[in-house]
Amino acid sequence: MGKISPLKLGQRGPDARQEVPMRTPQRLYAEKRVVYHPELLTCPHCGELLVMWNDLAWDKTVQKLDRVLSIASRPGHCPKATCRGLHMRLLSAEAQRMALPGSTYGYDVLVRIGWLRQHQRATSSEIHTDLSSGLHISPSHVRYLYQQFY
Repeated sequence: MGKISPLKLGQRGPDARQEVPMRTPQRLYAEKRVVYHPELLTCPHCGELLVMWNDLAWDKTVQKLDRVLSIASRPGHCPKATCRGLHMRLLSAEAQRMALPGSTYGYDVLVRIGWLRQHQRATSSEIHTDLSSGLHISPSHVRYLYQQFY
């Protein structure tokens, strides 16, 4: 069958190269922290004043072309027990306009990628060069964002 190795799990042979440690991601330090509340003050079903939840619906760091923001959304709900909207979590529309769900890049970054690619006919490396002066973004992520949204 096969040979039995004299090395134990986790050991290296004499000809093995030194293991290269993984790069640690760069930290993004937000210039400003913003917690958004729903624009509606009353329940759309019964008209009762909304009460804010104690937790956040979402909390993330968003890179925009000109700055880095820490954004969170605190949902509101109707306190009336008989209301149809009792279990609705009303979120801020303004907070949702900052970035796509699951994305850490603002809409302005996505528009810039699309504009450079569609109108300037820029390659992904040229787009990366343009964006990397103000953003922390990899060339592969530039390609991913373009393919995902355009």
